[in-house]
Amino acid sequence: MIISKSAEELQGKLLGKVIKEGVICKSKYGDILRCNPIFAIVENPDYVHELEYDFSGYTICGEKYTDRVEESINMAMQKLKSTPFTRRVSIPIWKAKDHLCKTPPAITEISFIVYDNRLNATTLIRSLDVLNYFSFNFDFINYVVDLILDKTEFEKGSVAMLISIPHVYMRDLDRAKVEKDEYEEIYGVTEHGTHIVEDYLSSAWHSVLEAIYSEGKVKKTEWGEMFEGQAESKFLHRMFIEVKNPYENQIHDKAPFTRKYGVEYAHDYVICAKSIDKPINESILREDETYTYAERARYCEKDDVKVDQLYTVIEKLKEDKFRRDCYVGISRPWDLLSDEPPCLRGYQFFALNNETLAGLFYMRSNDAYGAMHANAYAFSLLTQYVAEMTGFHNHVYYHFAVDMHIYAEFLNAVKEILQPETPTIHDIVDFKK
Repeated sequence: MIISKSAEELQGKLLGKVIKEGVICKSKYGDILRCNPIFAIVENPDYVHELEYDFSGYTICGEKYTDRVEESINMAMQKLKSTPFTRRVSIPIWKAKDHLCKTPPAITEISFIVYDNRLNATTLIRSLDVLNYFSFNFDFINYVVDLILDKTEFEKGSVAMLISIPHVYMRDLDRAKVEKDEYEEIYGVTEHGTHIVEDYLSSAWHSVLEAIYSEGKVKKTEWGEMFEGQAESKFLHRMFIEVKNPYENQIHDKAPFTRKYGVEYAHDYVICAKSIDKPINESILREDETYTYAERARYCEKDDVKVDQLYTVIEKLKEDKFRRDCYVGISRPWDLLSDEPPCLRGYQFFALNNETLAGLFYMRSNDAYGAMHANAYAFSLLTQYVAEMTGFHNHVYYHFAVDMHIYAEFLNAVKEILQPETPTIHDIVDFKK
């Protein structure tokens, strides 16, 4: 995690990290120097350019960039005004049909959280040339934030960017070296975000619970009207989790799910595993389902252009391991009208090297105790399958949540996991009797 006061300062730090840690990779537009994902935050965001871009003239896949936001902005603004503590305002930029374009959008999702009357934005950027296109993308995020601020009474908060593939073109390396700056990688809990690195899925879950339980903030939730025990939660804003070895110690001994459930959840709800090796051309929803992650990834009935995104990215990776557009969008604009929008907003597969595939999964909200461990297990299993199908020998797992929380009713259960009671001598004697 890199935290900066300003956007200009952040760009210099990003360049410094890419130049120091990057590896050279082939690209259809020229060789690039790219590094692992970066979670970056600007505390006091403002426009990089004094003269504002005319975003209305910028198109992606035949549509204006602004149109993709403005169709959702009023719904987002109304929900934030009526329920400032909502976790459900996340605007999708990516559409399934973008897989049919040569240059799909770099920004795939923009999510919003209001805390202490400050509007904070978080974005997932699938690929970013941090020298030539940082300012445009950052200013576009600012533009979207200002659209909401103009119609609300919130103050401007921080802006965060989760960049899957930060890079610099080798032809621009000399210029990048002039503009680079020193950077500090920050781990643990901060006011604006949390960065956790663990070896295993099980230890990652334990660290997440520990961080929220000990340092989380209390706020209301929208589930209070239905579930009294979920009226409040302890939460941390923006949590980025890296799991280095997702093959071993996968399930914590106190996890609230079994391996059997985890596999079934992955196969049925997340992947539609029976058809992972072929495209799906018809609805896979059951009668009682409004959506599933698999349905959104494979065949969404409401999409104007239907694309099996998961199958498509697998085929892309078979063709070129180092593609940067292997993104699967789960979110849709109409989610803003839903009381139960998908927590998972999208995910991306990309190579770290010839041997290792990365899977990065972006969530607007995640129940750390009740759902996160099973989510991570299933998403990592999907990444493993994709790695095996596309010629990689192993994979690593990245998990991100804009709002990672523990509901009030589960705090005692979490305490027992983190601070198990030690049996007294009387307990031992009674047990022996």
